[in-house]
Amino acid sequence: MTTILVEFADITQDPASARSGATPAKGMPDSYLDALIGLGSVEYRDYAAPGMLKRVMARFPTAAHRDQFVIAARQISNLMGTHATVFRDGITGTSTV
Repeated sequence: MTTILVEFADITQDPASARSGATPAKGMPDSYLDALIGLGSVEYRDYAAPGMLKRVMARFPTAAHRDQFVIAARQISNLMGTHATVFRDGITGTSTV
């Protein structure tokens, strides 16, 4: 099992940092995380606003499942007007795992 922490940035105060065509958001919609989690399980959720995730801790059965989730979560978060930062194994980064 492998565990990661993902933080979704509130970029409503900096709309220029949102992806072109995306509306700046306070975080990732909760329902999107539920659709992306797959074989993983959510251990912890922290909300920026009702239904908008600020931080989530998730556990995955393999590194491959984790990596697939991270790539999808980053792509979806950009489309939703936020940025995802992933913390895993003591490493922080915004580049693709």
